[in-house]
Order: sequence, then structure tokens, then C-alpha cells
Amino acid sequence: MLRTILLMYLSPVFVSGLFLLQIAPVFAQEQLLSMPCREVRSLDAMEYWFWDAFSGFSEVQDLEQERLGRFVIDPGICFRIALITLDNSQQKNAGIRQAVSELIMWTADGNPDEETAERAMRRLKQITEENFDTYTEWTAWWETRKNYVLWSEEEARLIVIISAMEAGEPIHHEAIVLAAEEYWFYAGRGWILESEPVGRYVLGRVLIPPHDFNFRILEADLVDRDAKERGYLRALENMIVDGLLLPELLGDSLESIIAQIATLTGESYVDRHSWVDWWNINGDSLILSASGNRLIVRQ
Repeated sequence: MLRTILLMYLSPVFVSGLFLLQIAPVFAQEQLLSMPCREVRSLDAMEYWFWDAFSGFSEVQDLEQERLGRFVIDPGICFRIALITLDNSQQKNAGIRQAVSELIMWTADGNPDEETAERAMRRLKQITEENFDTYTEWTAWWETRKNYVLWSEEEARLIVIISAMEAGEPIHHEAIVLAAEEYWFYAGRGWILESEPVGRYVLGRVLIPPHDFNFRILEADLVDRDAKERGYLRALENMIVDGLLLPELLGDSLESIIAQIATLTGESYVDRHSWVDWWNINGDSLILSASGNRLIVRQ
């Protein structure tokens, strides 16, 4: 259900980035939930806050160092996230902003699912406390304000920073701090649009069409080969298991993912079936190459 709804209403590349997340092993704490999980997904902070705003979670509980729960939109899919990552206000703001953009798309006049459109409208009103009733009204309001909003913990809603809007100084240009594995995941997916060393940091921009955000990371963190290998492996699994195996993925989106997989592995298969066969044989034996530029099969 969740996958079907997302493929209908979210942009294909955005779906592959924010929905088609790394699938984690079923965790031992699953028995604490009311029913078994069909899948368990590991979320980072921006993904967590996107889904929290977009559709919400149920059965949320904190256990030791993790938060556990399930997606309201598809209760068969559960999640886990490290509690320490939830305090990042930059990623929270970025996730909620992206959720608002996608929810507005659901309210479009051409949406054949009236129930889905009404649900999106309710979420938008809850997040913003605005009271618009049409896609046109929401779009007109959001397009002029989306760069000047912040989540207010005090008011529990997204608020417009009037001073920033009047000065024409977008708030979301503040750089999100990335962990090394996150950086290499985005790099492996081909989403690092630009980056450059500035002092002790690497600064740049991540583009997950149609959304983008600025980032910074300590340059010293990028020498961690283990983090790079984990990030690359996560990106490759994302593109194959939750990309090529989707029959709905066609055309330019399919060609783009195949090209990126070839870049990440140095292999030269040209069709999805050959790549899936290669993955089934070698997926558990991949390591970072000595050069650190790609994934290779362990000999």
C-alpha cells in the first residue's frame, strides 16, 4: 500500500531517495510492537521528520538508544532510528519542509483519490495552522514562503520568519551537518551536486530532485574507509533492491540508476535483469576498493 501510494503521488527520484531506504534486519525489539513487521527500515533524522510530518508514526517507543515504531500509512512497515540523531534541528526543518512540498502535490485538482487529497489537506493544516482549501491556494502561499520557514517547538507548527522573508534571506541555506556515512550514501547515489574544501570543512549541496539542501562535514571525517564502504553499500542496495526490482521504474529514471550503479561498481551491465543477477551473486561479497573509488567483489 505504502509503495503504491508513493509511486502514484511522489516524484520517482524523490521516492527512490526518501522512501526506498535501507532495509534493516528485523530487530529483536520487534516483539514489543502489537504485530510483526513486514519490513524494518533504518531512518536518518531528515527521513524520520519527513515521515513524521508526511503521514505520522504509530506505536512509537524509545528503547535504550533507539526509537522504534511503525508507519501509519502502512503499518506493516516498521522503523528504527538512533535517538541521538533526533536533536538535529536543521535536519528536522529540512524534513518537514520537504513533507509540506509533497503534501501540497497530493492536493492537486487532478488527484483521483479524494480521500488521499483530504488527508493531505488535514496534515497541511495541522503542520502550518493555515486554513486553505485548494491546491491553488496552498501553492500560492508556499511558493512565496517555503524558503523562510522554521519549525517552532513552542508553537508545534511551521512558522514563517517574516524578517527573513522581508530581507530576502532564505533560512534553509544554512548547512546541514552530515555524518560521514550519510555523505558517502548521497555520493554513491550521485546526489552530491557540488562540494569544496573550506578550512576544516567540506561544504556543498545535495540534490534529491526536486529538493536540495546545503551541507557541511569535517574534511577529516571523510577519510573513514569503513563509513565510506557502508555509505556506498547502502547506496548500491538502495538502487538495486529498491530501484531495479520495481517494475514501475522505467525510462530516464531507470537509465539514470543503471548508469550510477555502473559508476559505483565499475561493472558494465546495461539492463536491469543482468544487474539483479550480478547483485544476487555478489551482493554479500562487496568491499571498498583499495583506491576507495568504487565497490568491488572480495576475492
